[in-house]
Amino acid sequence: MARHLARMSFVLLAIATVSVQNALANTDREQSDPVGLRVMGRHLVDGAGVPVVFHGVNISGSEFACAQGGSAGNHGWSIFGGQPVDTAGTIEAIKSWHANAVRVPLNEDCWLGIGINPAFGGTSYRDAIRSFVHHLVSAGLFVIVDLHWSAPGDALALSQQPMADLDHAPAFWSQIANEFRDNSNVVFDLYNEPFLYAGYFEHSGEDAWSCWLKGCGLNKYLTGGQPYTQNHRWQTAGMQQLVDAVRAAGASNVVIASGLDWANDDSGWLAHQPHDPTGNLVAGWHEYHGESCARVDCWSQTIVPVTQKVPVVVGETGDVTGAGCTLKNLPTFLPWADNHGISYLAWTFNPWRDTHDVLIADWKGTPSPCEGEYYAAHLAALAAAPGSTSSGPEAANPHGSSASNDINATRTLILAVFFLGVALFGAGVLLATNPFNMMSAAGQNRFVIGIGIAILGAASCVTAATFLA
Repeated sequence: MARHLARMSFVLLAIATVSVQNALANTDREQSDPVGLRVMGRHLVDGAGVPVVFHGVNISGSEFACAQGGSAGNHGWSIFGGQPVDTAGTIEAIKSWHANAVRVPLNEDCWLGIGINPAFGGTSYRDAIRSFVHHLVSAGLFVIVDLHWSAPGDALALSQQPMADLDHAPAFWSQIANEFRDNSNVVFDLYNEPFLYAGYFEHSGEDAWSCWLKGCGLNKYLTGGQPYTQNHRWQTAGMQQLVDAVRAAGASNVVIASGLDWANDDSGWLAHQPHDPTGNLVAGWHEYHGESCARVDCWSQTIVPVTQKVPVVVGETGDVTGAGCTLKNLPTFLPWADNHGISYLAWTFNPWRDTHDVLIADWKGTPSPCEGEYYAAHLAALAAAPGSTSSGPEAANPHGSSASNDINATRTLILAVFFLGVALFGAGVLLATNPFNMMSAAGQNRFVIGIGIAILGAASCVTAATFLA
């Protein structure tokens, strides 16, 4: 029996050792083969495992101009609103701000070509967006494409809706995913700003977070004009359906799911987190002055717990410029977000004549007074700081990242458990196979103890090999 146990011990030890060697080889291959932007724990990382934090801008136009004006079945007047959006000058201006990401808002009907003038929708629109995204990524910028304006049925997408529609949104994301699935530096923001208020539900008592995740029936949609809403029963697409549409198209790109109350409420996000088989899911959040969660105490209570589980990306933020160039939001929010590793993109890199949420005074990238000046200076300071995580997708430094260090530390700990298991296994076998064990009661006790130690060692080896695999 003792010889049989010894033979079994060596066989099990050999199997465990081979398993660990294979696991380590696989780990080395995973660390050496860049796969682009992805989620690793609570971080976004690039192909080398280096943490990435978005510090960027939105650029508006492609969500509205393609659908406004015109006549029935032939709507739209431009793709980018007559603005020099997809030009080398504009992209260079964005880069000069030390931004590493650009968020591009899209129109569902324009992408799908539903009721839109062919010059501004369908193939023309898709070609223009494809070109813009290509030029941004080629310039070293991450790109977030966002479903911004949509509409159910044959209604025209002239506004943000309470939630994505089942009629068109899954098809939209299936096509987007198919278009950009080979470029992991393009991120999919599944729905801009959900706002599922009780008055919109087809059935009273509907749970907003359940609807957010699984979809539900609504009783009206927003027209984008007058009247503000139009009665109409329609079915929303939940975040889970949108994630499924992306993954079914074969795309593993990072996806963003933003919370309720115009994306400002993430209080139910963790409890209703969509299932993503790739693990490349990020929590989205929008933060503006005057919203329900626009204070440090709310950020600490609601957002910090989310950051401990998944990356958080603020798709939109901005400020209101008061008298004497007084900013009410960014000077408090941006340093807080930086301290918590939260990504953010400000609205908007368009030279509009508003006194709030506008970053530039002209297409050369001249910062707008107060808000633009503050944001530009903040990004410049971040870029100049040692260990900056503001680099774009062209950066790939496999050394010195906190995420990589976390992986290496975990790997070292698991290896220590494995070799401790080997030592315990060997000690247990030696104790159990002592030829004098069966000659006394004490020897029989040593046999039992040896068997127990060997089993504990074997379990440690198998557990370590499993985690490394």
